[in-house]
Amino acid sequence: MITSCAGMLLTISMSTSCSTIPLREKADSLFLITDNVNVYYDLKRPDDKHFLPYVLTEVSGLTLYNDMRILCVEDEGGRVYEYDLISRKIVNAITFSDPGDFEGIEIVSDTIYVLESDGDLYQFPYTTLDIAQKPIKYENPLSKKNDTEGLGYNPKSGRLMISCKEEEDIKGINAKGKTVYEFDIRSKELVRNPVYELTAGQMDTFFEANRDYTYDKDRIKFEPSGIAYNPLDGYYYLLASVGKMLIVLDDMGTIKATYPIAPRILSQPEGIVFDSKGNLYICSEGEGDRGYIVLFKPKRK
Repeated sequence: MITSCAGMLLTISMSTSCSTIPLREKADSLFLITDNVNVYYDLKRPDDKHFLPYVLTEVSGLTLYNDMRILCVEDEGGRVYEYDLISRKIVNAITFSDPGDFEGIEIVSDTIYVLESDGDLYQFPYTTLDIAQKPIKYENPLSKKNDTEGLGYNPKSGRLMISCKEEEDIKGINAKGKTVYEFDIRSKELVRNPVYELTAGQMDTFFEANRDYTYDKDRIKFEPSGIAYNPLDGYYYLLASVGKMLIVLDDMGTIKATYPIAPRILSQPEGIVFDSKGNLYICSEGEGDRGYIVLFKPKRK
């Protein structure tokens, strides 16, 4: 009878691959690579967890209004909810659209941008008035085939970052890998050349350079669902619900670190944001129950 370590994400070229270490722990140790960064996060041990009201069961994106309040958007409703991290309550709601498929949110100088899955952006002012907003809608070369799910702000370029979950190409651009495009909030146009093209080959090279094992590249899926800039280290964090991974990139798109995400901690991670101190917030849909936001505080080596 031949014994094997079935169920692992990788095939490990080590004689100890069938040891008594739990399989999930082995896989995590292979994908947890923070050797090249000074700031890191323990995604297995949250520092806090906020269960959201039921109107945010399908929370799909979040951004920081200030270090005490987070703005959230959910998949289907055309409303933005302002959540207070201290009182743990919704303190404001802004209606901006009829129901749609909203996946990301960002605020820049009191102007809110909401991303739809087809790449369209809605722009409207932050307000505490109970009046429905009439947003400006920007259509661009992105479409439903790209399945845009992540929206963040790049303070270095002054542009919005849009991550594509599915197809990477737009008309006239033959991109490779999982792409991140930028939207210029001054010209109100999409920058046609992607700022990042994260390829499977790039991921393979990074894993193989940092771990001694035979890598089964066909077993890894990475479909981005969120992106955020971390002011503490100056890197960009690309989040994936499909693939359960967080990848850290520098300005040139070089992978600096990778984190596996435990489904028991974040069942369906959709949104990501950092506060001014580098505290990491990730939101997850509730899968029929309440959505939630998990806090991870930064650690230094």
